[in-house]
Amino acid sequence: MPSRFAAINPILGLRAGHSRPAREQAMLDDVYNKRILSLAANIPLLQRLPSPDATARAHSKLCGSTVTVDVTMEGDVVTGFGHEVKACALGQASSSIMARHVVGSTAAELRVRLVESGAAGGASLGADGAGRVGRERVVSYDMGGTTAKASMVEDGEVARAQEYAVGAGIMIGSRLLTGAGYTLKVPAIDLAEVGAGGGSHVWIDPGGALQAGPESAGASPGPVCYDKGGEVPTITDANVLLGYINPGHLVGGALKLNADKARAAFDEKIAKPPGMTVERAAYGAHLIAASNMIRAIKAVSTERGRDPREFSLFAFGGNGPLFAAGMAAALGIGRVIVPPSAGLFSSFGLLYADVEHHYARTFRRLLRQADLGEIDRAWTAMARQADRQLAEEGFTGASARLKRSAALHYKGQSYELTVPVPDGPIDARMVPHLEETFGQEHERTYGHRAGPDEPVELVAIQLVGAGLREGSGVPQNVHPSRAEATGQASRRAWFGDKHGWMETPVVSRADLAGGRTGPLIVDEYDTTCVVPPGTRAERDSAGDIVMTLAAA
Repeated sequence: MPSRFAAINPILGLRAGHSRPAREQAMLDDVYNKRILSLAANIPLLQRLPSPDATARAHSKLCGSTVTVDVTMEGDVVTGFGHEVKACALGQASSSIMARHVVGSTAAELRVRLVESGAAGGASLGADGAGRVGRERVVSYDMGGTTAKASMVEDGEVARAQEYAVGAGIMIGSRLLTGAGYTLKVPAIDLAEVGAGGGSHVWIDPGGALQAGPESAGASPGPVCYDKGGEVPTITDANVLLGYINPGHLVGGALKLNADKARAAFDEKIAKPPGMTVERAAYGAHLIAASNMIRAIKAVSTERGRDPREFSLFAFGGNGPLFAAGMAAALGIGRVIVPPSAGLFSSFGLLYADVEHHYARTFRRLLRQADLGEIDRAWTAMARQADRQLAEEGFTGASARLKRSAALHYKGQSYELTVPVPDGPIDARMVPHLEETFGQEHERTYGHRAGPDEPVELVAIQLVGAGLREGSGVPQNVHPSRAEATGQASRRAWFGDKHGWMETPVVSRADLAGGRTGPLIVDEYDTTCVVPPGTRAERDSAGDIVMTLAAA
């Protein structure tokens, strides 16, 4: 290869290469070194024209994260740290956890799967946590310092998408919203993400409208109240001014906040231009941030044909429990669940989630005309591959689970829906079952379905091989290892024009064992939970805070 291309990772892919993956492999063996290429045949569901396929491969190779840089180290570095690499567990958005002993090679080969891996950890554990409290339908909501993420859990399973977009104002795996950012054509947990976090800048646009995000102050210099050089007001500054965050208690009191400096910045840059009081300006910023996050929740619920009012909101992250009750009220959701150590929940997800491997093969066939024996043999081959891979990782018998699904659409459609496929042979009895299951999902998602004579086309067959942990995937009886700082008995908090300033009791999670009615604030080391006036909060047997909202 010419030296001027030495720093470029070449990308190789054949148009419609999924149908004959052996030809791509032959080109790879003949032309390039295997370690620097990513093949369409090796990435599940790359099945259309080159544009989205090339995007996924190019991002897989050229736009990796810091984690990717770590796992692609080769030679003596990997040899020297082999044991440590084997002990790691990295999340992947396309499944729960990447297998431990192959993390280096697998992540380096298909690094696109590491995109949004942290959020995937929280979403996966959210599904387990929802089942633990007997809620099979929840919207998982994670808000941190820079972004907020949402995903949907239905029938105890986290929702999945066949593609998702990154690099735009909202990151989505939506079938209904396309054209923003970069499309990654890989199966993934169905996440929606917006640039709304504690560090999001609060600003006034040229038209005089108040805005929040997507630009963020980050950890350095951070919000104005950090007193580390930040000059642009942020959502965290707003929450300090509203009394939701204790300036002396952040991370257990280790980080003292300068509320006076935050007030001066908010007054000068946000409140004075439109002639508002500081508390109204701060509350407006709080509501705008909440509305941005509601976009993410609607992207995984309403825009999928689901009514969020039929779900509970499972809130975590450092800022999630602070906003959760207000957002639930705006969406008509009646129950909010806040797990223990909510600020660390995604990290727990990476540690406790099951191992999963995803397999897919493109089969463009009309169901009624397909060679069902060919499809059955292909699924059987994938099942054997999954069994071998799980056995190599120590999962056999009852600890290994295989689940089939199929990507289908009506003939002529450009996008498909995925439906579960029951165990058993793929024969003539399976065809009407798949057509009916697809029709029901189409109607639930889009509000209509075609007649019985409309041909349904199979696009891809899919299989998930899961290595199941012993016992629950949810950590039991989690207790903070750090002693909580001595908090306040109460503090003044602003709950909008309806309630104004209220003297609000500050309680611990344990204080909610018998249930209490808001307004309340729960100060914890890793998060703050705000219980608005009229909302009932109770600590359940698993340690969750369960908030029941008053009927509107």
